[in-house]
Amino acid sequence: MMLSLKVRQAVISLVLMLFLLPVCFLAIERAFFAQLLTSTEQKLEVHLYSFLSELTSKNDIVEINNSILPADFLRPDSGTSAFIVSGDKLMWQSDSSLNQTFIPPQHEMLPGKHEFISQEQDGRVYWTLSFALLFDMGERSMPLTIHIVQDEQLLEAPVKAFRNTLMRWFIGIAAVLMLVMLLAYYWTTQPLSALDHEIRQVESGEQQQLNGNYPAELTTLKEDVNLLLASQNRQKQRYRHHLSDLAHALKTPVAVLNTSPLAQQPELREQIDRITAMIEHQLKRASSSGQDVWQKQIAIPPIIGQLQSALQKIYRGKQVQLALDCPANAMFRGDETDLMEMLGNLLDNAFKACQQQVALTVTLRPLSISVEDDGPGVPPNKTTELLSRGTRLDTYKEGHGVGLSIVHELCLSYSGEIDIEQSTLGGACFRLRFPEHQY
Repeated sequence: MMLSLKVRQAVISLVLMLFLLPVCFLAIERAFFAQLLTSTEQKLEVHLYSFLSELTSKNDIVEINNSILPADFLRPDSGTSAFIVSGDKLMWQSDSSLNQTFIPPQHEMLPGKHEFISQEQDGRVYWTLSFALLFDMGERSMPLTIHIVQDEQLLEAPVKAFRNTLMRWFIGIAAVLMLVMLLAYYWTTQPLSALDHEIRQVESGEQQQLNGNYPAELTTLKEDVNLLLASQNRQKQRYRHHLSDLAHALKTPVAVLNTSPLAQQPELREQIDRITAMIEHQLKRASSSGQDVWQKQIAIPPIIGQLQSALQKIYRGKQVQLALDCPANAMFRGDETDLMEMLGNLLDNAFKACQQQVALTVTLRPLSISVEDDGPGVPPNKTTELLSRGTRLDTYKEGHGVGLSIVHELCLSYSGEIDIEQSTLGGACFRLRFPEHQY
């Protein structure tokens, strides 16, 4: 099923918002975490410089005055600790690390180098700032590495608080954006809705052209449609005037021929009747509304009701049983006279040819009209000939063929088609099909 332009715009806007907002949320959260790590590294560097300034040795033992250390290095389980190692030997550790199972990195570093890395031990992640140096012990120098360690759990609290705050802001932003999108959607689609409404008014015959005020993008379309409508109306009027003139010009010669004694001859009477029928046929075809771009919607059930009432009276002696299957909302987009002409011819042929049963079935989406009977049917090799211009009723004694060329051409004028098949009732089935895009 194809989505309308309005639905597509709404879906695209919603998808973009549902995609972009989470992406922005994750990007901001990652940026905050990266900035938080940078701040953590800078804070650990400050502690590192404090350790370097207070680092002393006595009897090959590294010492640091605890009284000047920050409280985090004195409080157990504070999450921040310090280690001083020489090779694989632990030289000193802060009081805050006594209850930890953290093992300092064992890899060697060149003096003067430092690194800031993460390590996972016992299911916990630690961020470690390491600095390597050569410490003067008096008579010799000792390679030392200072490790300042912080548990990542200390970062989770600010990240969680930031995430909650960001979530509240994004929910508010999403609500505001949704409201703005709804207002923008209504504002931008209102001209399309108005144009659609006017087109439907033209289709139903309630107005002759588009009269609304539209944005510049739709004004050109409106003008083109109005030009097309005006051109169609002028062309239709010219056809009607020419046909009226033709009918008036032929009226007198045909009347004279009808009153002539020669017209009583069977051969001439047949030709005069044929000329009259051909004139009426061409007038009906040319005056058909099937070529119109805009067509009115005609309810089908009332037309069927009128035809049924008339045919039941005409064929009262046959006691024909007419089975109807037509939805109450069935509509025909076209001229009422054209619909009456097509259904009237098909039903009249079926009533003539049937023994006792006739069925009329109407289906929607797309529109299809089927007329069946239990008569002798139509030979398969005669279907094409039956729809050809000039085929007369009396070539088929069962009655099929009256006006079928008119029905065929009227159906074609609405871009439809007619099929002749074998009916389940035993006779012929005439089915009119109309394109789906017209319904």
